[in-house]
Amino acid sequence: MDQETQLMEQIAPYQPLLIIAGVLVLFILLRVSRKALRRRVDTLGYHLLRERGLLIWFWLNAPGVILHELSHAVAILLFAPFGFRITSITLFRIKPVPQHNLGSDGRIVRRPQSLQLGEVQYVRPQGRLMSYVGDGLSGIAPLFGGIAAFIFLYWAGTGFNLWDVTFDQLHQQFQILRPAWPLWTLIFAPYLILTVTSELWPSSQDWHGARWFVCGLLLVIALALAAVWYMHEFPTLVLLATSIASHVDFALLILLALDIVFIVIAEGMVRLFCG
Repeated sequence: MDQETQLMEQIAPYQPLLIIAGVLVLFILLRVSRKALRRRVDTLGYHLLRERGLLIWFWLNAPGVILHELSHAVAILLFAPFGFRITSITLFRIKPVPQHNLGSDGRIVRRPQSLQLGEVQYVRPQGRLMSYVGDGLSGIAPLFGGIAAFIFLYWAGTGFNLWDVTFDQLHQQFQILRPAWPLWTLIFAPYLILTVTSELWPSSQDWHGARWFVCGLLLVIALALAAVWYMHEFPTLVLLATSIASHVDFALLILLALDIVFIVIAEGMVRLFCG
């Protein structure tokens, strides 16, 4: 038995745990890579347009902002039978108050007016259970909207579903594109995937509005897990969680790979224009 086979046998008992833990690790790496990309875009923008250039990152994410706010709006419309009503939708807004930060030399540095993401305002009845459910679902709706858009754009760009296994056994290699799939889809799909995934995470205000619903949902999940443990069905749950986590890992790897490509492009532009 060779060393590789022995290593695989040693890892096998821990494989489900590694796959599930990989979701957290890849998510953290993705957050780091996305911040690194934004820093390079901000550097390039400031060099070219000074303070106005610091807003380039927000304008690049305009499609994601629109999807983010429309996701809120659609969720609210679904609760219209329960008294929910949209009063205004704002996609972009410049804050009138500039921000000030302490620079590295101890001086106050005046930053440009920050570009606030869109906002959906609505009214709904007070004190009803469905009001809290509607608040929660509308608050986290960008997660579902962004994920749905990512799945669609991945199919539009590659011809594969996100959950397809694209490893070619015959040639022992992964297939990026489905055979005969048009290459021109790769012109827009990576950028749109970048922008919709940059804006799919609910804002702090969204999480605050959804706090009661999220806490209730976490409590239900905890009770369900306790029931599964009590019924001795935990191995089945681990198998299901491992299957879901493997697909999430693949999606996060795709996003991380795209980030690396965009970081390389942005770094090249920074070196070209900024010296």
